[in-house]
Amino acid sequence: MLSHAILLALVGSAHANAVELTKSNFKELVTDSGKGAFVKFLAPWCGHCKSMKPAWDQLGSEYASSSSVVIGDADCTASGKDLCEEYEVRGYPTIKYFNAETGPKGTDYSGGRSFDDLKKFVSESLEIKCLKDDTSGCSEKEVEFLNKWKDKEAADIKAQLDRLSKMSAGSMKPDLKKWLLQRPNILKQ
Repeated sequence: MLSHAILLALVGSAHANAVELTKSNFKELVTDSGKGAFVKFLAPWCGHCKSMKPAWDQLGSEYASSSSVVIGDADCTASGKDLCEEYEVRGYPTIKYFNAETGPKGTDYSGGRSFDDLKKFVSESLEIKCLKDDTSGCSEKEVEFLNKWKDKEAADIKAQLDRLSKMSAGSMKPDLKKWLLQRPNILKQ
């Protein structure tokens, strides 16, 4: 009987779901993490939320150990109401993505909801291709930036992140804004 319980526990834990997001951890795990994020704002009683749960959980499992993407669930009932109001959630599920281009407010996702559609979107739009440990996905500009900052002290990197954060509030051409928002993703790795 005990071995059966252990087997069930192992099978259950082998299927990692999306990260549970709350008002207290959202900023750390989504907007300040340096990762691309895909967030499903939901209500547990919602039929559409329940029907897409298997595909979303599979996506969460697929990216559970990713160094560049977080897949998250934000429950809009009870303590999650404030978070969902902040992100202007009006129906369930509302799926938003966050990356260098969207900035901290994110953008509504309107694509397909099958696992294949979700995975394709994450792969094409959210995965950070330029990694400090594997520069094969980096542009020449990104490699130069990595090389410039690779041996800097933590205090210098923090000062640069603060500077970039302040700059991101200003208006600028879209290509400059994109590069401005890419740099923190590189520095936070």
